[in-house]
Amino acid sequence: MDDIDTRRSTAITPDGVGIAYQLSGCGPALICGHAMGMDHSMYDRHRASFSQAHTMITFDQRGSGMSDHPPFEEGEHSAYTVERFGDDLKAVLDDAGVEKAMILGFSMGAVSALSFATRWPERVDKLILASAMASRLPQPIIDRARQVEDMLEQRGVKETHEFYFSGPLFEGLIEQENTREQIVRGGEQATAHGFKGCFRVTIDRPSLVEHLHVIDSPTLIMVGETDTHYLAEAELLEREIKGAKRVVMPGVGHAMCAQRPEQFESTVLEFIA
Repeated sequence: MDDIDTRRSTAITPDGVGIAYQLSGCGPALICGHAMGMDHSMYDRHRASFSQAHTMITFDQRGSGMSDHPPFEEGEHSAYTVERFGDDLKAVLDDAGVEKAMILGFSMGAVSALSFATRWPERVDKLILASAMASRLPQPIIDRARQVEDMLEQRGVKETHEFYFSGPLFEGLIEQENTREQIVRGGEQATAHGFKGCFRVTIDRPSLVEHLHVIDSPTLIMVGETDTHYLAEAELLEREIKGAKRVVMPGVGHAMCAQRPEQFESTVLEFIA
C-alpha cells in the first residue's frame, strides 16, 4: 500500500467513538468492512485494483486497529452492538462526504454492512456480502465462542486472539505469510474490551433476517464451497434480498479472500464495474 496515494482521517460517531479510515483512488465510492480480529489491512492486497476506477474506503471497526476501543459493558448501553457497527460505517461515509456508496462486508464486516443497508437503504449503490450471516449463528459456533470468552478472562487477549484464529474457519491460513502478518498485526493491536465487544457483535447477536426485505440495491452474496455453516445462509440471503445473486466460490472456505485472493478480487470487480 505504500506506493498508493492513501489519505487517512478519523470520523467521530454519534456516541463519540473515533473511527480511523483510509481513502485511495477516485471514482464511485467502495467502502470495505473487515473481518473479526483484523483491521483495514486485510484489503491492502486489493487496494491497487479496487482503487483504479473507484474511491476505495477502508476503516477499522470500533474495538479494532487504530480506531477507538471503548470499554465493554453488558446490556442495552453497550458500545458494541449491531446498530453501533452500522453507525461506524455511516460516520465514515458522512465524514468523507459520500452520500451513496458500494459496500463490501466480509464476515464481521457484513454485520456492519447489513446494519447500515437495512437502516439507510437509499444510500447503498451496490452491496456485497462475503462469508456473511444475517441469522443468529449456529449453536456449535456459539459454543466455541463461550470458550473464547472464558479464555479471554483467564489468559488474556494475546493468547485468545491466537486461539480464535486456530479455529476451523481459518484452517491453513496461518501458514500463508501475508495472512499471518495480518493476524499478528491484529493481535498486537487487540485490547481485551475491543476483542470482546467485536466478538459479541460477530457471534452473540440478534438475527437481522426480518429486516432484509428493505434492501433494494443490487446485491452479491459470496460464499465458499466448503464454508459449511454459511452455505445455507447464503441461500437464505439470496431468497430474502430482492434480486440478490449468489456465487459459490469453489475450493475455498470462510476466509475466501485469503485462500483465493485473485478470484475474490475479480468477482468483486466484475460486480462493481
